[in-house]
Amino acid sequence: MVLDEHTVMLWFGRFLWPFLRITGLFLTAPFYGSPLIPNMVRAMLAAALALCLAMWLPALPAYPADPLSAIFTGFAQIAYGAMLGMALQIVVAAFSSAGEIMAQAMGLSFAELQFRQSTGASNILSDIMLWVGLLGYMAAGGPVWLFAALARSFAHGASLMPISSWAGLAGLGGTLFAAALGLALPVLAATLCVNLTVGLTTVFAPSMNLLSVGFPLLILVGLWVLVASVPGFGIAAQHLTGQCMEVLGRMIPYG
Repeated sequence: MVLDEHTVMLWFGRFLWPFLRITGLFLTAPFYGSPLIPNMVRAMLAAALALCLAMWLPALPAYPADPLSAIFTGFAQIAYGAMLGMALQIVVAAFSSAGEIMAQAMGLSFAELQFRQSTGASNILSDIMLWVGLLGYMAAGGPVWLFAALARSFAHGASLMPISSWAGLAGLGGTLFAAALGLALPVLAATLCVNLTVGLTTVFAPSMNLLSVGFPLLILVGLWVLVASVPGFGIAAQHLTGQCMEVLGRMIPYG
């Protein structure tokens, strides 16, 4: 049996097309791209998933044999997968941003910790909300839907999406800020009421120490409202995941 270059690159492409996209997905996607997962484990998982997709997907084109074309195509496929993961990163980033806003409102912005995986000190409340968003994203089936979207992106072979569809990904930036503000709104309203009450109290009782009364009261009320808002975080995570998947559905060319 004689194998020519086209046949070899065709067999090689059936594995490499999905492997490159999965590699890009693992760079940015929540849960898949977590620094808590060792790089070796992620590489083996990407290879295993690529083998599964290679056996399930229809015939894919041969991978370019020219070195320059192969390098450019590889970067394009990795960027495509990273874009898919970045779209779902909005869910976790919205919760993390909400935690940062709430910490600033209730006076807990000074509470920071240095984690082994982070490059610098991070806000405690922001880290807690980040984990809440990640758990809500996983409970909503985000990792499964994201991998299904990546598999569906091969409906038209290995072609990339048109440039006009990238506007949907850019529009998710507004969704991030709107969702973060909506999640932090109960705490913001409660802390505003506390600030107004303490401010009026000091007008009529100038001898009251604002730091010894207002600051602890601001933190306690903010934490109480935050705990009372926890049941709604799951619904918010599910809604955000649905919004991101809807955007991905418009961006990915369906057959």
